[in-house]
Amino acid sequence: MTVQQADKFVIRMPEGMRDRISENAKANRRTMNAEIVHYIDRALETKTATTEPARAE
Repeated sequence: MTVQQADKFVIRMPEGMRDRISENAKANRRTMNAEIVHYIDRALETKTATTEPARAE
């Protein structure tokens, strides 16, 4: 997928959050975009794991 094909979303952040994300991204050797996508992906994985019903075996 190219950048032109990717979905884009504008977000407003509380004061200081952009700086914190930037620092974390540098520490993790990622772009800010990749860092934010990582956070969202982790949150969705956690939510999916806690909301999926248990399978009967």
